[in-house]
Formats: sequence, C-alpha cells, structure tokens
Amino acid sequence: MRTFLIVAAVLVACAIAAVLVAARQQVYAGIARLSGTARDMGPVDFATLRRRSSPNDALACPPGRCAFARPDHETKTYDIAADELAIRLAHVARAELDTHALPCDPPCGLLRFVQYSRIMRFPDTIDVEILPAGDGKSTLAIYSRSLVGYGDFGVNRARIERWLAALDKAP
Repeated sequence: MRTFLIVAAVLVACAIAAVLVAARQQVYAGIARLSGTARDMGPVDFATLRRRSSPNDALACPPGRCAFARPDHETKTYDIAADELAIRLAHVARAELDTHALPCDPPCGLLRFVQYSRIMRFPDTIDVEILPAGDGKSTLAIYSRSLVGYGDFGVNRARIERWLAALDKAP
C-alpha cells in the first residue's frame, strides 16, 4: 500500500509539473503577444557587437571581426567559398530540433535562426555572418543569445560548439 501511495504521489507531482510548464509557456506567449515582443531580438552587426552583461549568450568570431566583444571561440577558415559555407551552415541549423530560419529585412547579409528550448519553449536567436577569406575560402561569426532569462545553463555556447563541430564533419 505504501508503494502505491508513493507512486501515486509521484504521478500527481508529474502531472502538476506538466501543467505548470504548459501554463508558464502560455504566460510567456501571452505576454509576448500583448507586448508586441518578437520571437527574436533583431539582427546584429558583428563589427560593433557588444556582449551582454548577463551570462545567456555565446559568440564565435574570426580574429579581428568582433572588435568590441570577446568571443568564446575563434572560428577557423574553411577551404570553401562563402556561398557554399552558407549552404552548409543552413543545413546544420535546420537539422537541429525546433530551429527555424528568420527573415532579415532589408537583406542584412546574415543567416538568422530561432531555436526553441525543449521544455519551456523559450526562443534563442542565432545570427551567423559568412565572410569571404580570399582564394575561395571563407569563415564565419556566430552569435547565439536567449530572449528570456538571465542565465542559459550553457545552452548557447553548446549550440555554437555543436554547429562548428557539424561544419567540421561536413564533406
């Protein structure tokens, strides 16, 4: 009987947690809708980018591109043209769960994505700038940041690391 009560209590707690998670997601969606908040924070200019004071962003840049922000990773030069690197990066991004391309109007020269967190469905915005590096080579800068919350438990940094690793594995 005691085991049954424990299992029942755990199931009730799980059900309550599921309701609270769904309610929190709906509250965020409602606040965003009422306040006119977009699902992203708009495009960035890597040449003038300044990092946030909160620990909920990550940055990867080639040397000299992000003059006002210290990157978490230095990106390498790829032995492919910029347009091919852009295609590969877009493929890597779209392969991730709950990741969608964002428009960049007027054309801003960036690839832009939003990825939603698995449980709370909070949006993170990811901007990618593909840069020619001469002789048919290219490099890139990636800035990933959370729209909601102060910290991100390393999610943005892990995303950039996954995307760069996937680019390194691409044929």
